[in-house]
Amino acid sequence: MNSLQATAAVVEALEGLAIPYMLVGAFSSNAYAIPRTTNDADFVVNLASGDLRKIVDRLGTDFRLDPQMRFETITHSVRNVVTYLPTRFEIEFFRLTDDSHHQSRFARRVRKLIGDINREAWIPTGEDVVIQKLRWGRRKDLDDAQNVLAVCWKRLDWDYIHLWTTAHGTLELLNQLCRELPNLSSLDSEFDPSQSP
Repeated sequence: MNSLQATAAVVEALEGLAIPYMLVGAFSSNAYAIPRTTNDADFVVNLASGDLRKIVDRLGTDFRLDPQMRFETITHSVRNVVTYLPTRFEIEFFRLTDDSHHQSRFARRVRKLIGDINREAWIPTGEDVVIQKLRWGRRKDLDDAQNVLAVCWKRLDWDYIHLWTTAHGTLELLNQLCRELPNLSSLDSEFDPSQSP
């Protein structure tokens, strides 16, 4: 089993245990735009007591749970790391929190065929991929957001994107990314993302 197959096995385990989840990170942006490689798989999960242990038990001995919980500062989520030992590939489980956007994107998640893992999975909408990537703000996340914007801009709900980027203080960053895109700026020399279709 390679790392992509390990990710598919995690999806299968979550669905087999009826644990609500969504696959986020590079896998979700790859579903909408230009694929890139990744060294880990990120999931947002709505866990009940004992669920994490059930997931690892179902996955088998090639998967090891790091007992140390880690804290993610943007959405204040606790995360746990499970390592697929044969390839040292990390699977991160972020607990669903009461953060308003965390709740919104989880409620809006969609089921799509994920080519990387050759199976369907629950992922965020394109809008929520952009919003969260802007919120993280790392260079690779901004590249992912810009790729989704470039490919999907006509199909995105811009009112929704503006609502959350305004709330998060990332609206100007969104505007900057849009201004850098040739396919958007060529439509109108004064392209204004706030007036996007």
